[in-house]
Amino acid sequence: MTSPAPTGQDIRNRPVVVAVASGKGGVGKTHISVNLSVALAKSGKRVMLFDADLGLANAGVMLGRPAGRTVRDALKDGVPLTEIVQPGPAGIGLVSGGSGDAGLAVIEDGVLDGFCREFRVFEDDLDYLVIDTAAGIAPSVTSLVEKSDFAVIVLTDEPASFIDAYGILKVLAQRGRCREVLVVTNMVPNALAGRRLFARFKQVAGTFLDINLEHLGSIPHDNHVHSAAMRKRCLVEAFPLSAAGQAFNSLALDIAKRTRTDILATPNTAFFGEGCDARAG
Repeated sequence: MTSPAPTGQDIRNRPVVVAVASGKGGVGKTHISVNLSVALAKSGKRVMLFDADLGLANAGVMLGRPAGRTVRDALKDGVPLTEIVQPGPAGIGLVSGGSGDAGLAVIEDGVLDGFCREFRVFEDDLDYLVIDTAAGIAPSVTSLVEKSDFAVIVLTDEPASFIDAYGILKVLAQRGRCREVLVVTNMVPNALAGRRLFARFKQVAGTFLDINLEHLGSIPHDNHVHSAAMRKRCLVEAFPLSAAGQAFNSLALDIAKRTRTDILATPNTAFFGEGCDARAG
């Protein structure tokens, strides 16, 4: 029997899916995912973080959470998703992708799609589902980005980051299922430098790619980031008043504003296995 199409009220009750990606590793993608999740939770939102860097997941380390059950237990041993969620700071839930399992790194798209549908069990209990994807342009990465409501790309001023971020945008544009991407400029000297970096990137990408880019905001270089990491605590929990901590609070507020104005008009139910990407052409 075919399930009825989701109604407008059903869509509004679903968690907003935010996928954080980067073409290059080492640009702070997991740092962004973790702290954005906790900042959203501290603002009163119900948040879950899915560390989808399968086989090399480290969000739990940043959150100071001991190794527990992971996606591996769900996929290989049939453990229910509800039993692998770990509690995190400010009440977030963490689903870890596991570490040191090469088999998880090459998971087939169909298997990952099936696992993502399991998140339906949390639909009534979450406002946001933040996905920390793996670095690069593997199909498992682009698939998660395309199924999100908000695709966030992390960019630094390193030439390799610039080139690789362009690379992932090119793949998304070619597939035609993601028309808008938000960019976070990370580890910049100040907000002005972040805006200038984004402007340069947008000028290059906009010349060749049919995709809309918007600047979500900047995270400044801040020595408190290293201090928090050494304590195995996320920045917004350990140093909420630091420059970077306050920047994350601003990102969370911006995402919340965009949720109210954007998501109800163009909902994307694909992550939960219902329908197709409402933004696709």
